[in-house]
Amino acid sequence: MDIDIKQYIKDIRKLRAQADAYDDNAPGAIMEKIRLLTAAHMLIGRVSAVRDGEHARIYAARKIAYAKARKEAKRGEKEIAGDLAIEDLRMVEATSLEEKMMWKNEFSSLREYIYELRLRVRVDMNTLGGGD
Repeated sequence: MDIDIKQYIKDIRKLRAQADAYDDNAPGAIMEKIRLLTAAHMLIGRVSAVRDGEHARIYAARKIAYAKARKEAKRGEKEIAGDLAIEDLRMVEATSLEEKMMWKNEFSSLREYIYELRLRVRVDMNTLGGGD
């Protein structure tokens, strides 16, 4: 699966900027904003999934490197050898975890904001339209 994450991120920024240009006081504008943010939400979900996968692969690589270093070390030095072997991978994993959590949080917060906008449109339509 060949996914261009950089292009997704550019598209997300573009969609968010277009959505921010709309006024929150008009139901028609809110509907267009919801449409744009829903498209961005879908892309954010894809980026979040890729970041989850990257983190899982780095975690697995760290565990494998640790196990190999312990296997090759002399008796009594296994723990130290394992820890030294994965020193760099721990930093890479931490950075990957930050990215993973940032995209997961962005995904959740945008979902909640879209839900809020939908409720606002529903209320506006019932208020302005004289609904039952």
